[in-house]
Amino acid sequence: MENTVIIFGAGATKACGGPMTNEILRRAFDNAAEIEREDFLTRVREFIDENFFPSGGEDSFPPLPLLISVIDTAIDRKHSLNQKWDNGQLIAVREALDYVIFAVLNNELRKLQTNCYQTLLQKLYADNDAIPSLISLNYDIIADNALAIFNERHRCHEPPFPNYHCDIATPTYRNKVGHAHLLKLHGSLNWLYCPSCNRLDVGLSNSERSFAKVLEELYSQQEAEGNTMEARLSCHGRPCRSCNAEVQPVLISPTYFKDYRNPHISRIWYEADQMLRTAERVIIIGYSLPDDDLDVLYLLKRGLAHLGPEKIDIVDSDAPKHRNLNHHPTGQRYQTLFGPNINWHTNGFEAFIEEL
Repeated sequence: MENTVIIFGAGATKACGGPMTNEILRRAFDNAAEIEREDFLTRVREFIDENFFPSGGEDSFPPLPLLISVIDTAIDRKHSLNQKWDNGQLIAVREALDYVIFAVLNNELRKLQTNCYQTLLQKLYADNDAIPSLISLNYDIIADNALAIFNERHRCHEPPFPNYHCDIATPTYRNKVGHAHLLKLHGSLNWLYCPSCNRLDVGLSNSERSFAKVLEELYSQQEAEGNTMEARLSCHGRPCRSCNAEVQPVLISPTYFKDYRNPHISRIWYEADQMLRTAERVIIIGYSLPDDDLDVLYLLKRGLAHLGPEKIDIVDSDAPKHRNLNHHPTGQRYQTLFGPNINWHTNGFEAFIEEL
């Protein structure tokens, strides 16, 4: 089997029942009773109501990348938006938004009904010894679980956990890290980072217990050590196990001012560049090349410069009216980057798997 790299965008999560970026705020407020903590949602709603105007109805929300980018710009320039929303208040809203993103995605994991990832891995790798090489632009742990389940069912002789290509300190993970590659460019729901000593741990949440059996040992140990996300993702989270500083999640938010200086994230981006440069085929699923992802666009353009367009598969959502590449906004962006002969699939993730 040729060396294939699979890249997952938000549309891949959507196919499994998860939210797209601009659905996160709506789902947060629809499920406020389940996810509210320390008035984070209340703070975000107050900020939106006082600083933005609904454009799609009385209860609509600004696009999440726009909302976060405005706040990031003000914080970076040490500005206030008005007399009430000074820089300190904006920092508090920004922290609340990070929590909202985590809480919504973590909450949605409990409700997923299907997992196209598992079927894709089975079709591509069950009958050969090729090593899965995945790049995810998502925070969720669907790909992580899919790889663990795949190893459990088809390669039980291999260590179960994916190789994240960053220096995770959690002993249970380090002792059972496998060969499958999973590079998460924007961070992950199950990572906990200490900005003081740079320690990175895997911290699981209750929503993950229904997935692969091989995760149970990892979860149980983390729970015993107080290393669960529920315990740590709050203003009063548990301290780092190395230096006692407060840990934080690793989530690169959807903003025009993404900060990739975290040393573990920088390492992952380097590894992604190397992975793409050696790829013989690339499958990109559910990624629309949004304007706020210039760094990803640049990574793809550089890393895939050696591949002809016929070796690049783009899998988009089911959109019958846009199946002609020339009439599809996402298709036009990919065509501009890689040429008109890319393999364009517009029937969605599940239909693409059936084609395989």
